[in-house]
Amino acid sequence: MQNPNHNPNLARYVVQSSDVISDLRINIFEEGHDNVIWYKERFLGDNEIIEHVVHNQTSTICWTIHKPKRGWYIRIRAPSFPPGVSISLLPIPRTSPSYTEAALSLSCLTNAPSNAIHSPSTSKMSIDSTSTVHSYPPTPPPASIMITPPTPQSISVRLEGISPSPIAAQKRASRPQATQFLLAPHSTPHIPGPHPGEQTSFITRALSMFKNSRPSHSASFTIIPLNQPSPQPPGSGHRISQIIPMTPTPLLTFHDRTPVLTAASVTGLLEINRAEERIFGIDTSFWIAVALTYWEFLEDRESYLAAVSD
Repeated sequence: MQNPNHNPNLARYVVQSSDVISDLRINIFEEGHDNVIWYKERFLGDNEIIEHVVHNQTSTICWTIHKPKRGWYIRIRAPSFPPGVSISLLPIPRTSPSYTEAALSLSCLTNAPSNAIHSPSTSKMSIDSTSTVHSYPPTPPPASIMITPPTPQSISVRLEGISPSPIAAQKRASRPQATQFLLAPHSTPHIPGPHPGEQTSFITRALSMFKNSRPSHSASFTIIPLNQPSPQPPGSGHRISQIIPMTPTPLLTFHDRTPVLTAASVTGLLEINRAEERIFGIDTSFWIAVALTYWEFLEDRESYLAAVSD
């Protein structure tokens, strides 16, 4: 039976630690299925903690995550990267307008978003075209081609002014560019606020403020593109978007469902926006690797802060 809240634009994956605690393995399943798609396992090197994100069916290492035994850095590499090349997760400076507590950022090559790519027709094609092969650097998304019967008027107009083909224009627009992403915790209020006119005691208000001001116990978070141009709604002017900026659509959202008194394990639901993912053009395994890396950072951020202060 299909979930009534099912959104076809979201790919959902269950994140679950292995039953063997000493294994330190995290499995990724597609929601509603029992087959492991990817898993993450840990190894100790001479100077680093190295984790592999592996495609289960082919036993292929998709990404490696590197952290020092002493000190602080987080680097993600693909086996195809040249020596010394990696993608780093970096703390957000306090002076940045994007700063929030425990937030990190990363910058990587993606397809350059454009208005044409963000149109509803191309978004739908992005979702439906399951044969697209992603890679890093990114694979350009498929072009949207509109086929309509010609009319004498349209033929005349086309002969008078011939413009570049939409495929050529989209290829130019989809050249790789460096895109920055914000990784930040998110939480929901634990206690709803009072209704208008409702009388509450001081203790009740204080308790509500205390519980709602702290993050939820979970390590839930989102990954959002920072320097992506916001698409303009049809018929909207620039003045509205300047007054009320549009909130970026999360590329990835992780809902932590780990029991409170559970240590060294994770249970949760990971949602990836398919249209956004295909626009940026990077393989799903990369976002899985980033999500697992950031979750681990949130779980052990006190150790990271201590390492930075050393």
